[in-house]
Amino acid sequence: MPAPIALSDLPPQTNRLLATLTPEVQQPLLAQCQLVSLHFAEQLCLPEQPYQFVYFPLTSFISLLAKLPGHPPLEMALIGYEGMLGATLLLQSRQVPLQAIVQGAGLAWQMPVTVLEQHLQQLGLQPDSIRSAGQLQPVLQRYLLQLLTQLSQNAICAHFHQVEERLARWLLMSQDRYQQQQLYLTQQFLADMLGVRRSSITVAAGDLQLHGLISYQRGHLLILDRPGLLRRSCSCYQPLLLN
Repeated sequence: MPAPIALSDLPPQTNRLLATLTPEVQQPLLAQCQLVSLHFAEQLCLPEQPYQFVYFPLTSFISLLAKLPGHPPLEMALIGYEGMLGATLLLQSRQVPLQAIVQGAGLAWQMPVTVLEQHLQQLGLQPDSIRSAGQLQPVLQRYLLQLLTQLSQNAICAHFHQVEERLARWLLMSQDRYQQQQLYLTQQFLADMLGVRRSSITVAAGDLQLHGLISYQRGHLLILDRPGLLRRSCSCYQPLLLN
């Protein structure tokens, strides 16, 4: 379970969705959230189970994984400080669509599902004339569209592009969300994220390291040349769209 953290340890990094809200909307929501520490590889939810909490990452980031029996998992989307885990609640279903695990350890706001549902219900009772772009529902709707676009793009990328291109893209997307040059990642974890064999990751990461784009040793991966990774990445990479 995510560990509670004292508000005195709140980092300067904000969640972009929450930062977009007006103070009148944001402050009551944050008062019902808990600041928590998410640990690497921690499982936050499982498919077909109901959401208990939603998460707004601050310094952490989360992977959404699809799994088939007898096959390795495949990463479908990344969620960092630009978004939230649980945006599909806007579709009026508590059912979890994809497994969510922590890919980058750090802090996040944890909100009970009931709090989000109550707020959205109250908003739905308001006349259209007094709703604003700074309220939660339109902010989450825009983000859900971005997330669905990322899901479809990742599926296309996994089918058509080579492992090294996909690895370069994945590293760029991870750095965008983690805001750090160093990532803690085993080769097996990378293989699971991309849905390929570990030997394929060994070859692809070795080539990126040979050309001075990354440094990789014992699970610690350091991005040395971001422009070089951009050149090696497939065309699927898109920078974060922040509200």
